[in-house]
Amino acid sequence: MPAPTPPPTTPWPWPTPPSTTAFPSAAGSTTNASKSGARPPPPPPHQALTAIDPWWNPPWDLAWQRAYTRARTTQTRRHGVPADVRSWIRAQHAAWTHLRPQQQQLLTDLDITPEAAARRRTSRVYPTSPGLAHARTYAALHGHLTCSKDTHHEGFALGDWLVQTRRRARQGGLSPTTTQALHALDPWWNPPWPSIWQRTYQQAKLHHHTGQDHTPTLQRWTEQQRTRWNTLHPTQQELLSAIGIHPR
Repeated sequence: MPAPTPPPTTPWPWPTPPSTTAFPSAAGSTTNASKSGARPPPPPPHQALTAIDPWWNPPWDLAWQRAYTRARTTQTRRHGVPADVRSWIRAQHAAWTHLRPQQQQLLTDLDITPEAAARRRTSRVYPTSPGLAHARTYAALHGHLTCSKDTHHEGFALGDWLVQTRRRARQGGLSPTTTQALHALDPWWNPPWPSIWQRTYQQAKLHHHTGQDHTPTLQRWTEQQRTRWNTLHPTQQELLSAIGIHPR
């Protein structure tokens, strides 16, 4: 029986490789785009805004930035800096340590620093405050200046004067002469914690030094300091430890 005839062989239909000229090259595309006048895409919006104003979106409150801009634009006014700007500048001096480094630098560029303010103040002559003489005699008698607001001493409303003086000091408007004099009389005449705490502490200190028993009110206050020890300022803790009050 004859062998079957094999089918005719035909070449495998391999696909023809694509032409290298079927699509334009990257260089060709750029060239064509350039020839057609196409522009590169614009930068993202935030980059454009930063180029206009680096502090258009600051990490602090926008109200602060607006006030800073007003201070910057009014520094060279012919009629002087407005009163509201002067108040804001004094507030920055008082809150300097709480500002961010970038805020401090912005203010420094305008020569708005506590040091610059001190230089200007020391070049002025300040009248002696009428309350200082009464504060001296009160401190000599009691050993502190943490009297209540309604305290009168030698016929003078010393308590109210101290309240107003503390307010001016926190706003940066107290003269160096008065500040230094009050600090010499009582280093804690204007503490960073509430004045009522300091006043109660002075009562506890007096009882400790004289050996008196604490009143029920002082006993409750003392117990509160022990239980809330970790919430107190480190200096408050030192003051309490000095009179024998320690945490539980």
